[in-house]
Amino acid sequence: MSDRRLIAFAILSAVVLLAPSAFAQRKRPTPLLAGIGIREITPPEPGQFLAGLDNDRVATGVHDPLFARALVLRSGKTTVALCAVDLIGFLQPDVAKVRKLVKGVPADNVIISATHTHSGPDTIGLWGRTVFRTGVDKEYMKFLRPRIAEAINEAVGDLGPVAVRFAYAKSPPKTSVNIRAKGEIDDEISIMQLRRPEGPIVATLVNWACHPEVLWGDNHLISSDFAHYLRAGVEQAGGGKCLYFQGALGGMVTADNEGRHTFAEAERIGRAVARAALEALGQREWLANQPLKLKHARVKLGISNVKFKLAAATGVIPAMPVANSVTTDLYYLQIGRAKFLTCPGEALPAVGLAAKKLVHGRYKFFLGLANDELGYILPEDYFKNEKYKYEASMSVGPKAAAIVLDSLRQLTD
Repeated sequence: MSDRRLIAFAILSAVVLLAPSAFAQRKRPTPLLAGIGIREITPPEPGQFLAGLDNDRVATGVHDPLFARALVLRSGKTTVALCAVDLIGFLQPDVAKVRKLVKGVPADNVIISATHTHSGPDTIGLWGRTVFRTGVDKEYMKFLRPRIAEAINEAVGDLGPVAVRFAYAKSPPKTSVNIRAKGEIDDEISIMQLRRPEGPIVATLVNWACHPEVLWGDNHLISSDFAHYLRAGVEQAGGGKCLYFQGALGGMVTADNEGRHTFAEAERIGRAVARAALEALGQREWLANQPLKLKHARVKLGISNVKFKLAAATGVIPAMPVANSVTTDLYYLQIGRAKFLTCPGEALPAVGLAAKKLVHGRYKFFLGLANDELGYILPEDYFKNEKYKYEASMSVGPKAAAIVLDSLRQLTD
């Protein structure tokens, strides 16, 4: 071999030794995995107090079943569970009990959000026979908590690779309205859809803000209200299993049903939102191997509401601690280009929209009543406005909104 060839061979060998990555196979991207789990949580026997409207409203039957619907996501070492339950709310102590029954998801990564139906069992306590007696059925709670955990565990067992796509749409006409201030509303529907690679659609997640109270105080049938028809509309159109997550519904974002409190109106609204969500997805591109990122903060909120303190002390709200403060959860979740924020109560639109401004990008999800139901979360200056007297009376206190937003700001930073 000539001297020139020897020199060239030596240089090539040195390059291979010093920079093997140039010749090595590229590292495979980390796949995004997802699984779905569903359990019915309708009371085995009706007879519970229904929550959200009047005291002493007892369930006499079932119109449509209630569900816990769980979506578990995993990428690399990060696993998170998003579970929507057809309940008025689910307090932090009950969330903690469910977490102990969950396998395959770190306890702090379990997020349970209530759809806030006003035709489901009282899981808080405020709607018993009188305002001085709890409406919580202990036997139903014993039945409920394991069923929620089973839904999450089933989703863990269903984990498999998925592609994902995102979309957004505006609320269809005559579906939601803010009866306190018509100009203050988050009228965006945020949508995430997942499918197996070259396979069927697994799930569609719909996030939209509106009180599920089309049905009124004269209704005594268990129902998830418009959420039932929203999910049915998505699923019947081939959207896989549908999960509905509540948004910034406070102050008072409710169904635009013009006083018609019927199942027909609930169906009209639910199916209109389903159609808008599916149309928005359209031909959106499917994205594979999307990264998953999760941040969690545990925060303390002061309880200055005397009514809440008395309700806790007398056992009307059995899961609320008898204390001057309550500890709750906040989350920032990123799935590819989509950003998810949570709130432990019924945020007013001003709070929900302010939270969404904390993150950049087009796809923003705000999951209300997540891992708690601490009543209305409204800006401090709203407490001085007579228009929001009811919301102020059903809030832990005037400092809650600022603490929530500041904590979310730190998470997103």
